[in-house]
Amino acid sequence: MLNGLYTLLSQPFGGALLGGVLLVLGGLVALATRRLGRALRLVALAPALIGVVLTAMGIKGGLDQQRAMAAVPPPGKLVDVGGYRLHLLAEGNARGGATVVWIPGAHEQGNALYHLHRAMRGETRSILFDRAGTGWSDPGPFPRRTRVEAVELEALLRGAGEPGPFVLVGHSYGGLLAANYARRYPARTAAVVLLDATPPDAFVYAPVFGAAAAQGLVMQGRLMGVRSAFGLWAPRPRPGPDAPPFLRARDTLLADVREAMNGGMARAANAFASASIFEEFTAPVVGREAPDLVVYDGELDSLPVFVVIPSGGADEEIRPLRLPPDLERRALGFFPRSRVRYLAVSNRAELIHPPKGASHNFPYEYPDTVIGAVRRALGHAAPPDSAR
Repeated sequence: MLNGLYTLLSQPFGGALLGGVLLVLGGLVALATRRLGRALRLVALAPALIGVVLTAMGIKGGLDQQRAMAAVPPPGKLVDVGGYRLHLLAEGNARGGATVVWIPGAHEQGNALYHLHRAMRGETRSILFDRAGTGWSDPGPFPRRTRVEAVELEALLRGAGEPGPFVLVGHSYGGLLAANYARRYPARTAAVVLLDATPPDAFVYAPVFGAAAAQGLVMQGRLMGVRSAFGLWAPRPRPGPDAPPFLRARDTLLADVREAMNGGMARAANAFASASIFEEFTAPVVGREAPDLVVYDGELDSLPVFVVIPSGGADEEIRPLRLPPDLERRALGFFPRSRVRYLAVSNRAELIHPPKGASHNFPYEYPDTVIGAVRRALGHAAPPDSAR
């Protein structure tokens, strides 16, 4: 049921269609009860009246989404990955070496790491892509899952004619996708750079506070999706002087693509895809799907893996969850230690710390640290089809 609603409302005029269905059903109920008393007839008309309002709002939402995307045409190409298309922007020349693929955190569109792509496209081939539902990509099937998106990424790269091999660079939840791609397609992967990636152990040992974090993101995505579908979406205000430093740095670094990112965020599909992907972190799902999400110790064999993590604690991620004191204490102890677990996935893993004081969002605070790690990965990249 929920996945069906995601699918419907991810279409530009899905809100209008839902309102129209309610209008028709409400009209049929009103006709069936026309012989009842006046008070009951008015109650029976309520669904039809709600349907009228939602249809009008849905039309506005669809027009708003179309206008937002029409203002920023896709800079790359749309590639069919099995009945729907994903957007890919590839620039630069690999010069016989590896191609860098950037994967932002959360479930953001590719442009969220545009500043790093811009910095590297003159040195090698560099790729930004939009996951299904984000940026310029079509909505994909629901539910969204990391294992599905790893397969989609491979279909996208092959469909776009990108030969690889690839250095996968993933931030936060994007790091989980990077590691999952490398596990499934080792012959296509030259190295992995994990930027404070969501730790595999989070799905196994931290379901309670992990689910608390994910559930907040799920509800936020659903709310934003409904607002977009029914014409109530508005761009987020630009960060003011009191905003966290990484937000102000991000706003400056991504100034060239700010309008394009706003256009992508206006789409209901963007928000519902985000809500759906984080549902894989909730407790009922973890038991069924964790084995297909976790990259176990040693699974990447001798693949070069660069684990870039802040040296401090995890207050920035944990405090906003407002967990009970005992649970918060355990979470604050767990996450800094779990970050280093990616060092065990390969016998060629290397730990890199950004400057002291860096937060989880250091790709915006210290982009030079990321660029340095990527250059190091390119220099140590395994050759294609090498035995690992």
